[in-house]
Amino acid sequence: MNEIINQLAHGGAFILAAVGFLIFFLTQIWKAIHVEESYGEKLMTVKQPRNEWLTLVFIVAVGIVVIIRLFIERNTPSTNMPESYYSVLTGAMILIAGLLVFLSIRTISPTKLFTNGILVHDFGYVSWTEIKSVDRLPKGGLKAYLFKSRQFRGNNFLIRYDASQEEELIGIIQKYIC
Repeated sequence: MNEIINQLAHGGAFILAAVGFLIFFLTQIWKAIHVEESYGEKLMTVKQPRNEWLTLVFIVAVGIVVIIRLFIERNTPSTNMPESYYSVLTGAMILIAGLLVFLSIRTISPTKLFTNGILVHDFGYVSWTEIKSVDRLPKGGLKAYLFKSRQFRGNNFLIRYDASQEEELIGIIQKYIC
């Protein structure tokens, strides 16, 4: 078993896995931000609240520090490090960079409301007929519940919004769901 793991490590399997995850992240980003004609006319674009932007900045800063640390460790050869360790570090850097891009694009991409449904930046497109109910959360934001859960995503999603948009957003939701 150890021989198989060593061969995979020397063959760059970790880099291939990181590239595979990167492709997965990019397809998920595409699903979360891609707008199709079938969604109908765009009614509103929801602004992200400030605390979500601050959280993203913190995550990106920590991620960049981790990537720099991995890069420094990779470029500082040591006799204690096996050759396969370098490909693991390269794969880890690619994976973390992919995660940062994934989180950034999905956070920056706003929720959009259309006449036929809603495109939520971290859930994808949901038609109005799939939404069972919407509840207001105590600390701001709305939580929508679906009739049928989605694979890997569950049966609810959050709509985070800027306080100045609350009335308009609730009006649209009442018009199309109730």
